[in-house]
Amino acid sequence: MFTLAFDTSAASLSTAILDDRKILAKNTIWESGKQSELLIPEIEKILKSQKIWYQDLGLIAATNGPGSFTGTRIALTTARIIKAATNIPLIFVNCCEVAAFANRAHEGKIFVAIDAAMDELFIAEYFSQNQKLTIVVEPCLVKLEEVSQFLPKDNFLLCGSGKKMINGQENDAPIEADMVGLLAVEKFLSGEFSQNSDAIYLRAPRISERKK
Repeated sequence: MFTLAFDTSAASLSTAILDDRKILAKNTIWESGKQSELLIPEIEKILKSQKIWYQDLGLIAATNGPGSFTGTRIALTTARIIKAATNIPLIFVNCCEVAAFANRAHEGKIFVAIDAAMDELFIAEYFSQNQKLTIVVEPCLVKLEEVSQFLPKDNFLLCGSGKKMINGQENDAPIEADMVGLLAVEKFLSGEFSQNSDAIYLRAPRISERKK
């Protein structure tokens, strides 16, 4: 089963093609502000690189936030358009769970912190056992000075693009589409065909006031 996966939740644009759990190809580019313009061309480029097309796919996987309002909307809209045109199963996964999934080999608590800019973080907490994740704290938006109230009291793994903001550790890589695809395949095989179909914005869009 071929899976097309993509993410535009932050400043990057990431695409990947998987064959079951095997990653065939992936690409991440940094083109902030151009995601709506580049996403479809990048999707079609990576499909052509594997000599497949939309009708060959068995699954579409995309992130539905939390992240930038515009980036989240771009991924959500594009995924729904492809599904409507092809009737291929679609699974949305949230960015916090993708970050935890990338660290699922850790046994115990995983605390995800994603840089949300403006001295704020998207956070969530999971419990990992035998590489299976259980949600402890749903994704939410918190101010940097308040994050200590949410950190687990005992041993835990900190991950995500907001690590440096919390304790100065080097940040993890941004969300990448290969992990989006692998998580979505796991959900698909578990029968979660239409879970998490709404966007997780957590923050309203920033709209500049018109100058008089």
